[in-house]
Amino acid sequence: MESHYFQENLHVRTYAIRRLLLMVPVIILVTIAVSSLMRIVPGDPATLALGQEATEADRERFREEYHLNDPLPVQYIRWWGDVFRGDLGKSVVQRTSVSDELKQRLPNTLELLVLSVFFTALIGIPFGVISAIKQNTFLDYFLRSFSIAGLSIPNFWLGTLLLMLPAIWWDYFPPISNVSFWDDPLANLEKYYLPSLTLAIGSSATVMRLMRSSVLEIMREDYVRTARSKGIAERVVIVRHVLKNALIPVVTIIGLQVAALVGGSVIIEQIFNVPGIGLFLLNSIFARDYPSIQGLVLFLAVIFMLINLLVDLSYGFLDPRIRYS
Repeated sequence: MESHYFQENLHVRTYAIRRLLLMVPVIILVTIAVSSLMRIVPGDPATLALGQEATEADRERFREEYHLNDPLPVQYIRWWGDVFRGDLGKSVVQRTSVSDELKQRLPNTLELLVLSVFFTALIGIPFGVISAIKQNTFLDYFLRSFSIAGLSIPNFWLGTLLLMLPAIWWDYFPPISNVSFWDDPLANLEKYYLPSLTLAIGSSATVMRLMRSSVLEIMREDYVRTARSKGIAERVVIVRHVLKNALIPVVTIIGLQVAALVGGSVIIEQIFNVPGIGLFLLNSIFARDYPSIQGLVLFLAVIFMLINLLVDLSYGFLDPRIRYS
């Protein structure tokens, strides 16, 4: 038994190391693509940073300071040299370190994502299970219609409605200023619950539909029929035998939705004035802030691949039959 446990742990570690090594070429390809494509987009970073009134001499000094006149391969290699020293570069707009900006804005984006995933699971999983249990009833049709509506409504449009309609109907405006959760939890949650709910609606609709299909499929399995024939209560059958197995594909989708939520948060952070990574990335793209864009894309790519790895590793916990050999 101990030998089998040790061997399985060894397989898990080998699988994780292999996946981590495969991340290296992916990261290199992503950063090369971003570095190249951003230079193709029209716009001069020196002009955008200094303004139209700046002289050509000022722009030239700016380009020399940030090495913008160097060939692209030289800029790319120099940037990797900074990354290996723990520096993601210096923002040409903020005139500060990208790493410092990331540290300052990361808690805001993380809180937005955590609340969004919480709302996604809170809405999608129970409603998906209820829809499957009440198959072809009015409640099932209603929940399926709700999920289709959630998939059809764009996040930016829903966010605008959630911002404008309470202001029109009840003169309610969410807080504009950002308050730390540790300073004032209620004011902080009042700032973040609307953008989090906006991001969660579409994701929860996807989870709900997948959860319904997964539960219906599991409920037709022989071991579920056997459990019912033994007289086990339906609630126990659903919780012990159906729910855990049905969560495997749902966990995959939720993990992938985290990456989608990062992308969606770019617009949502702008609508709700959340000073997070998404807003920083959007402003950097508008300003052709190459170091900031490259640093943020590198960070987001690593986070995305690590989340996928953790999701894959969670399969063994949800279903012990899964092996990583």
